[in-house]
Amino acid sequence: MAGIAIVFVTIFVIVPTVSSYFGEDCKTIMERIKKQKCEIIVENIEGLKSLKLTGTAPDTFIPCTCKEDSQWWGSYKDEIEPGDYFIKKEEQNYFEIIKKDTIIRHEYICSPK
Repeated sequence: MAGIAIVFVTIFVIVPTVSSYFGEDCKTIMERIKKQKCEIIVENIEGLKSLKLTGTAPDTFIPCTCKEDSQWWGSYKDEIEPGDYFIKKEEQNYFEIIKKDTIIRHEYICSPK
């Protein structure tokens, strides 16, 4: 019985408490977000948690790929379709999905722990 209690305490109390100390703080996350950049006319969308966009660069029409692993872009992948223009400029904390008749903008906002 004591073994079950130890496992329970470890899983539900100790692990969440310790993992929060090893997570990135808001400033670090925002710096990483602002370094991201991608400008692409989307042809293909891949990924479950992460997101990989393949297509062409709109200014040069050279094939290119954009990839993001932190799940921010991937949270909105259902809004992205082939033919859309995806744009995330460096130093910005938002990206835009430009469709034929709509512009969708998603801003990254850090929520304090």
